[in-house]
Amino acid sequence: GDPIVVLWKAGTASALDDTEIALSRDVGSAAAFSRTVGRETLGFIVEGDTIRDRQTQSEWDIFGHAVAGRLEGERLDAIQATDSFWFDWAAFHPKTDLWHP
Repeated sequence: GDPIVVLWKAGTASALDDTEIALSRDVGSAAAFSRTVGRETLGFIVEGDTIRDRQTQSEWDIFGHAVAGRLEGERLDAIQATDSFWFDWAAFHPKTDLWHP
């Protein structure tokens, strides 16, 4: 398959965790992108709250935009992905394998 990256960033509260969203736990936000920019396939690392590619050390945001560095102004191509609750996914896809680096 095509090389992809799933970017995750803290700062989104669960709408289902409490009667008031402001009191809910932080579940973050995620988005999936192709790792290819031009002819280069990028690898990504997270340093604190900063997402960087290994090849150019450019900084990326959760929306797939390079916001600083050699690739500033470039954009990763978004791919269709589903963000769902595990209990929902597991019920409909019981043969799913989990992977953790």
